[in-house]
Amino acid sequence: MAYLSMGESHRRITDYLNRFADAINYQDGDSLARLFSVSSDSPSLLSLADALNVFQDANRLIKQSEKFSQFGEVVAPFFRSLQCYRIGNLVDAYGAFEKASNAFIQEFRNWESGWALEALYVIAYEIRVLAERADRELASNGKSPEKLKGAGSFLMKVFGVLAGKGPKRVGALYVTCQLFKIYFKGVLEHKVSGNARILTVTGLQLGTVNLCRSVIRSIETARIFDFEEFPIRDKVTYMYYTGRLEVLNENFPAADQKLSYALTHCCLSKEANIRMILKYLIPVKLSIGILPKKQLLENYDLVEYNNIVEALKRGDLRLLRSALQENEDQFLRSGVYLVLEKLELQVYQRLLKKIYIIQKQKDPSKAHQVKLEVIVKALKWLEIEMDLDEVECIVAILIYKNLMKGYFAHKSKVVVLSKQDPFPKLNGKPVAS
Repeated sequence: MAYLSMGESHRRITDYLNRFADAINYQDGDSLARLFSVSSDSPSLLSLADALNVFQDANRLIKQSEKFSQFGEVVAPFFRSLQCYRIGNLVDAYGAFEKASNAFIQEFRNWESGWALEALYVIAYEIRVLAERADRELASNGKSPEKLKGAGSFLMKVFGVLAGKGPKRVGALYVTCQLFKIYFKGVLEHKVSGNARILTVTGLQLGTVNLCRSVIRSIETARIFDFEEFPIRDKVTYMYYTGRLEVLNENFPAADQKLSYALTHCCLSKEANIRMILKYLIPVKLSIGILPKKQLLENYDLVEYNNIVEALKRGDLRLLRSALQENEDQFLRSGVYLVLEKLELQVYQRLLKKIYIIQKQKDPSKAHQVKLEVIVKALKWLEIEMDLDEVECIVAILIYKNLMKGYFAHKSKVVVLSKQDPFPKLNGKPVAS
């Protein structure tokens, strides 16, 4: 940091205060937004932080001026936040920023139009980002991370301010998306012990998901909101996160609808965003029997799904399990592991269908009669050891879930398949539960 004189520091602080007052007086939302962007590391804000650390009496400047004093409850804690951020004290930076944000919300309530929405968006973003960084600092010092929880409560307060009639309500979806980002911040922790996989959700996230559900109900059922009037950017983000929630709830038709909306309306130039959507949409599509093309997986660097798709095509249980094991950590972190693991039933269906096709080529009159021992041999060829009872159990599940039509001839240990459509296609519907 270059040496700053007292006079230069005074000038920089006064310049910021003038820009802040002018942005409000002229209702310039874009300029006001830039003045709150702490984590952007903009040169102007960093130089302001340096000036504040030289000129220690900024509060006096604020109080002595009628022009500035009316915004003192917002600006004074913001200055404190900026100073703490500059020296790497993220916990105190968050605390001061939250205080400034609460004061700003009080001002925002009194403004009839939505001219300051862009500034509110920046505040909503900053409070989440600063909370994340403050929690990392707390955790590294052996303390309980709690700032994200506070940020979630603040965002709910902001949502309440926006959830009314008038032009401000279009900002509600952006704030909702920030809440989702808090919830999905490491939503799934996994502990792997042998073959036991336990998925847990932290207490913070359990609380936040309830907040998410309450705002979802407000967005989707309240008459004050018209989903189509929200900005497309926010609609895509909202559908992405609500789609992910449906994946966790294993509601695949709803997940398909929401994630497909996000994909269809996502800007084509935002390749990273398209990849994020596909990372969840592909497992959903696989679960309802729709396989992606290899070119799509390669275009968006989703090659971890290549062998899973190939396993479904071949009926190769060994390949599916190998692909899941190879990418286990990645799939667990994404929260799609259990979705992909359940594809085993579709792989069994494909294996039995291949056996049926081979038998039909050899002897069409007996194609619909499949001996259990033939299935056992096919699995053994895939290096998967199962006895007749285990295979019978799997076939019974396939029949129960309408992945196969037929019945058992128990005495002869034969599966008698229906002569019409013995292996029904899912056709975009999930496997029966």
